[in-house]
Amino acid sequence: MKRIAAVMLAVVLLLGLLPMGGTAENDAKTEIGTAPANRPDGGPFRLAFIDYDEYLPSSRQLFYVLHGLEEYGWIREGSIPFTVEEIDAEGLTTDRLYERLQAADLGPYLTFVEGGFHYLGYEDPEQVAEELRKRAGAEIDLVLTFGTSAGVFVSQLGLPIPMVDYSATDPVASGIIASSTEGSGNPNVWAQVEPSLPLRQLKYYHSIQPFSRLGIIVYGDENVSGVPDIIRCAEEIGFELVKYNLDVVSRETDEQRENYYATVRQEIGKMVGENIDAFFLTADLINDPQRLAGLLEPFYEKKIPVYLMDDATYVENGVLMLISAYDNENVGRFVAEAVCRILNGAEAGSLPCVYTSAPSICFNYDVARRIGYPISFEFLSACDTIYTEGRKDE
Repeated sequence: MKRIAAVMLAVVLLLGLLPMGGTAENDAKTEIGTAPANRPDGGPFRLAFIDYDEYLPSSRQLFYVLHGLEEYGWIREGSIPFTVEEIDAEGLTTDRLYERLQAADLGPYLTFVEGGFHYLGYEDPEQVAEELRKRAGAEIDLVLTFGTSAGVFVSQLGLPIPMVDYSATDPVASGIIASSTEGSGNPNVWAQVEPSLPLRQLKYYHSIQPFSRLGIIVYGDENVSGVPDIIRCAEEIGFELVKYNLDVVSRETDEQRENYYATVRQEIGKMVGENIDAFFLTADLINDPQRLAGLLEPFYEKKIPVYLMDDATYVENGVLMLISAYDNENVGRFVAEAVCRILNGAEAGSLPCVYTSAPSICFNYDVARRIGYPISFEFLSACDTIYTEGRKDE
């Protein structure tokens, strides 16, 4: 149901809730291009990858960065050893993707180094830092990082090689970069910036059905979950924020995951009793979408809509709605362009880093009917993807 209702879209644009189109801001011209090249010694550039833990959106976004590098010629066409469909079907996490990349022949320009992948959530940060400092320049030419935690960690190491971070909620507020418009503050650090995503999302959700008390449960670092923007939105719109915080715990083993989700289930039970009239599911609270149906049931029994910050897969599995301003394919291409220019000699901290994605709406019709959520023809016409009775309509 790829249909855009002119009236609905005009209202959205008039309210300034979402930008139109996917655009890179501060698109300064540079003499350093994107053409593929080798290291000065003739060998391929050597990459490492740092993530926090298993989170399927990380895998998809890594694929689209690689796809962008393929389009620019840095990866041989057809040599990426997985597809986005395989990622979804097999639940391939980034550690498993890295194993395939490490073993693959990607062509003469790029390679992923052996032992160059780390999950910060499961490893000793001091040991990871020591290894990166030891290998930077000697065995690694560039570090890719996914998200806020990994970006903050690597940016603070003072490595003599460039790092490229993407998909952090707010790279400036979290300290990965000093500014999104005046240089990163570190010549070796670049971070992709998507302006005020939670702020834009919540304005849109509130415009459809106003809420007076919004609940959130935050796992770990509040910057990862966009809490500063959520607080700012609450003050600007005038709703009350009910916030619970969960400590960071390991979710590596089956037993640890079961204990963690038992805690989440308990906190959701408490949250339902807070008289909230909407819930915002923030990043990384539930990193297994297959668990959603059971965990969200207390909200839907009370007719409380659950809105989403990230990943349309969660809508398919039971979240009511996602207004997405993260275009994986074009953001991946934007990140890949930065990688290309940096490897060709551009200073990472001087490159444009702001990309504003075109908006899209993903909606679960069955959940909406169950909780009595207002549905109009105009709204449905504005949706890019609608899930109903196990089907996906685009």
